[in-house]
Amino acid sequence: MTLREASMRYKFENLKISREKRYSLGRETTTNKYYLSFPVSPPNHRYVEYEEYYEISFEQLNEFLKNEDSLIEFLDQCRRRKMDNLVLFYPIAPIRGYPN
Repeated sequence: MTLREASMRYKFENLKISREKRYSLGRETTTNKYYLSFPVSPPNHRYVEYEEYYEISFEQLNEFLKNEDSLIEFLDQCRRRKMDNLVLFYPIAPIRGYPN
């Protein structure tokens, strides 16, 4: 993330939220990027819970809206940190938390 990106204000437009499975799909309207996000708890509870956002394509968004099994498979990979190359915004905390 560049310094300019770090200072930007972001606006998230949720298109689908699952409280049961703890994720959301949407679009960040400042950058026009699509995302999958989920809550993360920090180790030892030293920081507040935060959301991790993973960039997805428009095609993935449409697929995930139609096929939740496909979404859950991708979500599990993100939670296991197998898709870290797609993280949109890294947390400010020095230690990343764990999916909950």
